[in-house]
Amino acid sequence: MIFYAEVLHTVSIVILMISSSFYLRHLVKTKKQRKLSVFEFTMYATIQIAYILFAISLLITVFVK
Repeated sequence: MIFYAEVLHTVSIVILMISSSFYLRHLVKTKKQRKLSVFEFTMYATIQIAYILFAISLLITVFVK
């Protein structure tokens, strides 16, 4: 049962990464056309910070084990 929970967790992370990358791409295109709204800018910054934190956690996981 724990194995299925780990698989679901991994799948959810992959789906979140893919969807956030598409939204980030959309925000970059929108930023080139016009100024981002406060909400769009917040999402833009949040997604970039999340990618950095995910990369750091992945590096820690790979090199600590």
